[in-house]
This record gives sequence, C-alpha cells and structure tokens, in this order.
Amino acid sequence: MTKIFSFCKQYLLMHKWRLFLYVCIGIFTSLLSLVSPYIMGDFIDRLLGADDIGFIYRYFMILAVVNVLSLSFGYIRDRLYIQLQTRLGYALNRDFIQRFQRAPLLFSQNQDTAYLNQRINNDSNSLIIFSISILQNILVNTVMVIVPSVLLFAFNPGLAIILLSVAAVYFTFYTLYRKVLYRASHAYQESQSRFFAKLNEQLFSVRFIKLHSLFTHFINRLNNSFALLFSNALKYQRANYIFTGLDQLVLMVAQMTLLLFGGMEIVAGRLTVGRFIIISAYFNMMLGAIRYFFSLGQTVQSNMVSYSRLQELAAVEPEPNGSLQLEKINSIELKSVSFAYGGKSVLKDVNIRFITGRIYVILGPNGAGKSTLADIIMGLQAGNFTGQVLYNGEHMDNVDMYALRGKHMGVSEQEPTLLVDTLANNLNLDKDFMLTDKASRLVKLLGLDAYINALPDKYETIINENSVNVSGGEKQKLSIMRALIKNPSILILDEPTSALDTASKQALKSYLHEIKKDKIIIVITHDKDFADSGNNIIRI
Repeated sequence: MTKIFSFCKQYLLMHKWRLFLYVCIGIFTSLLSLVSPYIMGDFIDRLLGADDIGFIYRYFMILAVVNVLSLSFGYIRDRLYIQLQTRLGYALNRDFIQRFQRAPLLFSQNQDTAYLNQRINNDSNSLIIFSISILQNILVNTVMVIVPSVLLFAFNPGLAIILLSVAAVYFTFYTLYRKVLYRASHAYQESQSRFFAKLNEQLFSVRFIKLHSLFTHFINRLNNSFALLFSNALKYQRANYIFTGLDQLVLMVAQMTLLLFGGMEIVAGRLTVGRFIIISAYFNMMLGAIRYFFSLGQTVQSNMVSYSRLQELAAVEPEPNGSLQLEKINSIELKSVSFAYGGKSVLKDVNIRFITGRIYVILGPNGAGKSTLADIIMGLQAGNFTGQVLYNGEHMDNVDMYALRGKHMGVSEQEPTLLVDTLANNLNLDKDFMLTDKASRLVKLLGLDAYINALPDKYETIINENSVNVSGGEKQKLSIMRALIKNPSILILDEPTSALDTASKQALKSYLHEIKKDKIIIVITHDKDFADSGNNIIRI
C-alpha cells in the first residue's frame, strides 16, 4: 500500500488543499453520523417515560439540523471527490501517454496500442481512486473504530471484546489469502485488457476482413480472447467470493451475538431499549469500519496489479534526445551507419553527406531500406543503429531532435496520417491556418483545387476517422502540401509521385528546384522518372 501511495504522491500534492478539505469534510460527516443514533436512542427512552410532548420538538429540530448538515457537507465532499478523481486520473494517464510517445520507436511499434491504451487508462484511474479514497477512508474508519469502541466499552465491555475478536479473525485470514487474491486479480485485469484489444481489432480491420473474407477467422480470434477472459473472470469471482464469504459469515455471527446478548440484557432489565438501539448502531458502525480494513486488503491486492503494470511501463527508458538547439541546418552527414532489425541487416556502412541548396534522390526497390534511412536521418531510430549522424557537424545525440523536427523539418510520409480534425488543422497542425498566396499556389500545383472546392465546408471540413472521406491520392497530396507549407530547412518526401499525374510531377520538380536554395531536400522513390529532378542520386 505504501508503494502505491508513494507512486501517486506527486499527483496528490498537485491539489493538496482541495484534498485536505475533502478529508476534513469526510471526517466531519462521519462524526455527524455518530450523533443520529444517540439522538434516536435517547429519544426512545424519553418517549417511553414521557408525560408531555414538549421534548419531541427539541429532538426533531436537533435531528433536522444534523441531517441538513450531513446532506450539505456530503454534497461538497462528493463534489470535491469527482474533481480530484478526474483531474488526477487524467494527469497520471497523460504522463504515461507522454512516456509512451518518448519511448524508442521500435518499442512502440511492437505494442498492441488498443491493449496498452486500455491498460494505462484503467490502471491510472484505479490507483488515483485508491489513493484519494484511502486518505479519507483510513482516517474516517479509524475514527469509526476508536470512538464507537470507547462508547461501547463504557456501555458494555463484553460487546467491545467480541468486536476485537472479529478484527483478529479478519486480519489472520487476509494474511493467509492475499497472494491468492493478487494472482487472480492480475490474470483477470490482463485478460480484460487483451480482450479490449481484440474488440478494437474487429472494428479497426473491417476493410481487411471484407477484402479477404475473414469473418469467421476474426470472430474466432475474438471468441478465444473471450474464453480466456471468461475463465479468469470465474477464477477471480471464486477467489473473491471465498474472501467476502468469510466477511459475511463473521458479520452474521456478530449480529446474531448482538441480538442474543442485547435481548437478554433488556429482558433482565439491565439495558433500556433506547440504549440497545444506541449500542446496536455503534456496534454496526464499528463492525463496518473493521470490515473496511478487512476489504482494504482485497482492494490493495487488486491495485498492486495496476501498480506493477504501470511500473513495467515506467521502466522503459526514453529514447535519447539532446539539448542543443540548432538555428539553421547547413549539413547532415551519415558516417558508417548500419541498421539491423530482427537479426536481419537492413542498412550496412552507409556514408552520405547532405548540404543545403541541393536535391537528393534516394532510389531503390521496395524493402531496400529507404524509409529506414529516412527514419535514421530524422532521429526516429536514435540508439538503434551503429555509426554516426551529424547535424552541422554536431553528433545527433547532442541535438534536441524534437525541437529540430518541429521547427526545421517537413516530412511527407509514404503512408500519411491525417487527424480527425478540419482540413485546415491537418495542413498546419498546431498553427493557425492562413490561405496565403503560397498555399493557394500549392493547391493548384498538386491538383487539389477541385477536391477542396467540392468539400461542404472547404478548409473547415472535418476529415473522418481513417480518412474515409479522402482518397489515397488526395491524402498523399495533402501530406506533400503540409510539408511544403511549413517551409522547412529539411524537406523529406517519401514516395511523393505515387499520387501525382505527369503534369503534377513536372510541376513539383520545378517547385522543388525553385525553393532548394536554403534547403536540404531528400526525395525517396523507386520512380526512375523522378530521378532527374535531383542534383545527387543515391542508390540503396
């Protein structure tokens, strides 16, 4: 439990005063709950021997005030809780997403992102909810053990001793059973995350399923994942039922003992009905608090699973990234660069120097490593290759490649990504879109004018999920336009001609020569017709 709390401490301190107020109100409302049983018990004893009704109004007003205070502060407490839970849960979730974004590219490419997303979200929220609740509930339930036990010892020491025996039984069983709970909870949570990933696969792969008529195959994949989830759910239910079953058994025995003991005391005249009501209420409050600590063991084991799964992700080292900021890029040099993936050599002893004012065309068949070479140049494979990459003579490891890519690099990928956002935001990403003369010229140059004019809201049209309202050719052209609008020092175009007709190819060639003066332009292609656009041809 201390590991979980230490892990979440920095997030809890983000809103420490709101958290402090939440805990204080929780304790106050709990103390208020101790007042009502005493009022009711004392009222019944007074009622049984009353000869006038004047006191009834006093008790009515006192109880009304207590209830109004309880309801009012209860609302404030719950309001504070939802604010804390949503904000802190999001903060922890966001931090782990940022960790994943900064992890080595090979690590992220080897992950099932749907599974990982569900796992991070569930585990983050579980730990925050646990940490917030435990701060209040441990204090509240400690109060609810101590105060009623003191009162019970004053009213009847025998009942207090019974409750202490109950606590000893709870503690002993939890100590013996906690590892079983942890294993069952871990298996169940893992299978939940994997089943969610398989559900996502069914919807994400609809086109692939239709294309290859794999309806039965994919449903069988889902069935197998569900079978594992169902099996682990049953094991989890059995482990929890055994745990909670003892809790219910002890509760029933304690309540039966209270009924028997209290009834005998009332019949013998040693206990009034009102006092029995007070004792019964405090007995159940104290028993409920003891049961909380018992169930806390179960909750701790479940959250230890979430903690250990997040720790696995926290252990992934971020990709290397330097701090040196470059204001202008004059040269990029690769020295003896080699790259292997899965034991297979992709690039071997590559030596290339790129300088501003020139267009470099990298030619080679599919699978030759052209795109991998581009990834290395862009710093996306930092730490995964041998050799050196130098920017202006500075080793890439010393350069802030995040800043360099954001400020100096424009890229059009072979398989472009478009966001579920407006066309304007897809073109300018995190900057405000301006329909400048340059942008208008690029629209015509790439043959996008007819497509954009046909859109219902022109540049404010939303690109749908998976870009279903954009053809493959238009998607490629938009990606090229996005890279060119940025006006970067380094321009990398990966297979830019696959979507262009002959006229657009010639227009793009001319435009690249027009803007190359202060740029390093790298064109990756297997289109030999485009090779004559370059000042240098590099064959892979």
